[in-house]
Amino acid sequence: MKSVDTSLRGSLFPNINEDGWKFVSSLALLSLVVTMLWFPLGCVLFAITILSFYCFRDPARITPVLSDAVVAPADGMVISITREKGPDALGLGSKNYTRVCVFTSLFGVQINRMPIKGKVTKTFYDAGKNFSGSLDKADINNEKNMFVLRNGTYDFALVQIATVCSKRIVNSAKNGDEFLAGQRFGGIRFGGYVDLYLPDKVEPQICVGQQMIAGETIVAHINSDAPRIEGEIR
Repeated sequence: MKSVDTSLRGSLFPNINEDGWKFVSSLALLSLVVTMLWFPLGCVLFAITILSFYCFRDPARITPVLSDAVVAPADGMVISITREKGPDALGLGSKNYTRVCVFTSLFGVQINRMPIKGKVTKTFYDAGKNFSGSLDKADINNEKNMFVLRNGTYDFALVQIATVCSKRIVNSAKNGDEFLAGQRFGGIRFGGYVDLYLPDKVEPQICVGQQMIAGETIVAHINSDAPRIEGEIR
């Protein structure tokens, strides 16, 4: 395994993903031009440029090498864990799942990662409207991207949901593509929701309120008979 970067430079100047460079470079150029015309506004735009830089950071992650481990698909807080049917749009409406919903904030890492090794067998995209006017993830107007990831006999489902406006979801997962656990597949620019649907009888080993680290935090083990755990604030 490669050595872990613990340098100050790595903390202050993290790598950012390719998708972010067009935003950061455009804002930096605009900040420079505006600063020459009106310094106060230029300073504001420069601060936004720095914020944008950190929004698109893409740090390396250490994914556990365990064939049955399901890892978090997104950075952020677990806001709900519910028992329900799979997404109808993916043909999973007749199957029972446990849905783990992770909220990624504006200040979190935006990159999404595969929860487990598998093959993409079905995809569905809904562009929604350009402006939904709602932060509610259940709003039918919100942009959504979803796909099925098959691992052996198990079908997992992943749903990316943007908030407020669309054209923010980035996704490279196509039908027939194979991924490793922890591998990048896209993200949601400036935050959103990522739902992970665990197959029936695969019990989550995380709690509502916990902070997830994409590609690292173990959400469940598919071959384990351990019951769902509960947590409490301490």
